[in-house]
Amino acid sequence: PVSPFCSIFFHSNVDVMAEARLAVAFRFQVNDDGQLEINLDRSLFAHVLFSLVQSASVRISRARRVILRTIYPGSLWTLLALLISGCCAHYFDPDLAVLASWKSYVPFLGYLPIGGQGPVAALLLGFTIWTVGAVAQRWLLLLALSYKGFLFVPHGKIPLHVRLWFLLVRLLEGPMKASTYTYQAALPYLPLPSIRNTCSKYLMSVRPLVSDERYREIEKATADFQGGLGCRIQRYLWLWWFCSKNYVSEWWMKYVYLRGRSPIMVNSNYYILDTYIKNTNFPAARAGMIINAMAKFKHQIDNEQLDPIIIQGTVPLCMDQYSHTFGTTRVPGREQDTIVQVAPSRSEHIVVMRNGRFYEVPLMWNGRLLTPAELEQRFQCVLDDDDKMDTPECHRLLPAMTGVNRTTWATFRETHIMRNTTNRHSLSRIDAAAVFLVLEDGEPGLGSAEELTAFGKSAIHGSGCSRWFDKSLVFTIYSNARFHLTAEHAWADAPVSAHVLEAIFTTEHLARRSKSDYDASGHCCGAITAPLRRPKRLEWEFDSTAAAEVSVCHKEALKIIDDFDLFILEHDAFGKGEIKKCKVSPDAFIQMALQLAYFRDVDYFSLTYEASMTRLFRFGRTETVRPVSSESCAFVRAMCDAGVPNEQRRALFRAATNTHQDNYRRAMAGDGVDRHLFTMYVVAQYLKEESPFLDAVFAEPWRLSTSQTPQTQTILGSKLVREPGLDVLRSPGGGFGPVADDGYGVSYIISAENRIYFHVSSKHSAAVTNSRRFADQIERAMAEMLALFELQSGSSKK
Repeated sequence: PVSPFCSIFFHSNVDVMAEARLAVAFRFQVNDDGQLEINLDRSLFAHVLFSLVQSASVRISRARRVILRTIYPGSLWTLLALLISGCCAHYFDPDLAVLASWKSYVPFLGYLPIGGQGPVAALLLGFTIWTVGAVAQRWLLLLALSYKGFLFVPHGKIPLHVRLWFLLVRLLEGPMKASTYTYQAALPYLPLPSIRNTCSKYLMSVRPLVSDERYREIEKATADFQGGLGCRIQRYLWLWWFCSKNYVSEWWMKYVYLRGRSPIMVNSNYYILDTYIKNTNFPAARAGMIINAMAKFKHQIDNEQLDPIIIQGTVPLCMDQYSHTFGTTRVPGREQDTIVQVAPSRSEHIVVMRNGRFYEVPLMWNGRLLTPAELEQRFQCVLDDDDKMDTPECHRLLPAMTGVNRTTWATFRETHIMRNTTNRHSLSRIDAAAVFLVLEDGEPGLGSAEELTAFGKSAIHGSGCSRWFDKSLVFTIYSNARFHLTAEHAWADAPVSAHVLEAIFTTEHLARRSKSDYDASGHCCGAITAPLRRPKRLEWEFDSTAAAEVSVCHKEALKIIDDFDLFILEHDAFGKGEIKKCKVSPDAFIQMALQLAYFRDVDYFSLTYEASMTRLFRFGRTETVRPVSSESCAFVRAMCDAGVPNEQRRALFRAATNTHQDNYRRAMAGDGVDRHLFTMYVVAQYLKEESPFLDAVFAEPWRLSTSQTPQTQTILGSKLVREPGLDVLRSPGGGFGPVADDGYGVSYIISAENRIYFHVSSKHSAAVTNSRRFADQIERAMAEMLALFELQSGSSKK
């Protein structure tokens, strides 16, 4: 039997495996006559050669991608053309003045033979011209992409200067087909706002939330900070901005996510639900189709074949987060967690959990991906596992450790897992897995609000011990073949996970369209050529002390679950189609509806969080949009005052939505408030400086946290959902837990022309919140706002 260490060793990469096989394929010995006998297993030797060739091909391909990324937007073809041109110029005119003068700048040419000096000088000149041109082109592209004025152009006629800017960017990007990370080096750095600008916008955002007396106090504290400690902090920030690739992202991940010690279940992780359409009721078949599509997406990322996301057909977004999608785990630490990712060659398997038992399932065979039918076979083996031994309760409850206090989980991991060879090996296979798959009992539905809500609750926390919350992506497939995703938040934001699902659903639909998804009985189509190898079961060894700790932590997880209040509203009265008739952004319309609903629910305004992406910049993640403004509050009060005429309400609504859209665009352009304040707070902590202003800023709770789930991030996906009858390809979206204990978390997805989903979360322990009540207020606010424009709505499903 192979030891756990050897098992990990053999999975490390193709080269090591080839060397191990070579030792078996090529043997020699000395016989009794003193002659050397050589035994060569030709078939195994051929397999060794295939592995070595495959490894060399991978390395060459990787080196080629690195070179192309490094020289972008320069082109190897341009370099070749310049080198050939230089040689031709020397051949036809050896005494060319340019080459003659160039020789004087290259001292070592004098050591070459006379006949070789000219060609070498020509080649060096061509290479120098190409290098200068490529560097200049990159810097020009970086400067061009630094312009964000296109974000503020209203819908309709695009001004001439913006059209010329688009043309310039396209010319600088060149004709070369872009790979996944082609544009990374050409993306601009996230700008550092001035302290005056940030403080001014902060004051504007808090003005409608506080009394006049309290505002004067905040105004004085802001002025003192801006003229004193703030200037010193800003100088340190300028130094950090100059030295870092993104002055926010590294600290954001470290202090917002990895330093947090509270449970990530509900508090950090989020979920995304299945689409409405599915053509099989066999969980193993659906799992085979989904995991095969996932593996194809992983292959695209590993080989940088995934098309980068381009907005308006011209402006690229940062794709760095995609590099962490697969084979990634959040490893707990006593004081700080770490994000650990294995090499792509070591994450060519997944781990499947079924009724507390863990299985390792490979994704590859003989250098190719397993087909959906071959994967279905292996997943069916897991479902049919006839091991009659009862799974120890400790094993079944073990995943609960990933959902409780991080320090508790780190201590347990060090004490009871890393010191035991069997446990360490099993955990290493989970950490190295591409994704984590759960085959779970149950038949969730997507019909009524109650079914949707139950599905959402199962997705975000399960039973407390049925999700491995540390993994970047956790797929769960139920007995009726329904599916959802649970994602860890530190490694990337929701758009990346949503893109993974969109690719999976699109692949599944294309297979359905070509009738290559499932046969008439519901099983995966396709030939099965890979030999069936039963999935390897991962074992655990825990003593009574460890079992007792697991049991206690599972009870803590159950308390979090019991306190979590979720309600999913399917708002099918109208969607973005009717909202656009109001000549307003659907997002701004929904944000104003949320403000109106919240004010009616609690009778006051609160600090509101809306996430905006900053991926127009290198290594950008998010910025906060503060939807509460003086204009939004005036609109909400007018809607609550029966004496205000609709004409005035419409005018206030226009002012509120225009302010919101402007703030959203500024956040995307790197001109937000909260990330700058966050980095100043971090510097103040490093300097051990007390700042009443910053302490007050970060003491304010986000009682209403909102986010929009993205969709149709790919060209193919956006085309498919526009086809008649394919609205069922859309997902009801996903959700997350509330940020404040006495607040709401609201995730929404504009799913179709006539449908919007709201995932409303809160805590039962908070006396002032109720998710179902708030959803009712959202529905009421949406209908009343549409009625302002004399448009009629239907009724939402409940």
